[in-house]
Amino acid sequence: GRMISTSIKGSSPKIEALPSDITIEKGKVLTVACAFSGEPLPQVKWSRGGKPLSDEAEGGRFHIETTDDLTTLIITSVQENDAGRYTLRLSNEFGSDSATVNIKIRSI
Repeated sequence: GRMISTSIKGSSPKIEALPSDITIEKGKVLTVACAFSGEPLPQVKWSRGGKPLSDEAEGGRFHIETTDDLTTLIITSVQENDAGRYTLRLSNEFGSDSATVNIKIRSI
């Protein structure tokens, strides 16, 4: 079909690549990086079990760093109870996208 041009330029967010499973040893630093696109810049939310993650979560072991096209979830000194499903959700006025990664902890 024909593209309908509008005065508002933009696109709905798209998660480019988020691994579905990550296994990491206890005590290590976990880094989950995910590239994304979207115009205007989407709002980025990481959550776990429906609860939003913030830099204050788990005594400051969780860090979220986001640039224009990449968001990174960092968990320092991974604990066994960090295992589980983490969901990344992006949204802007044109739509939203989400993906989930399953974190598995391997004890030494």
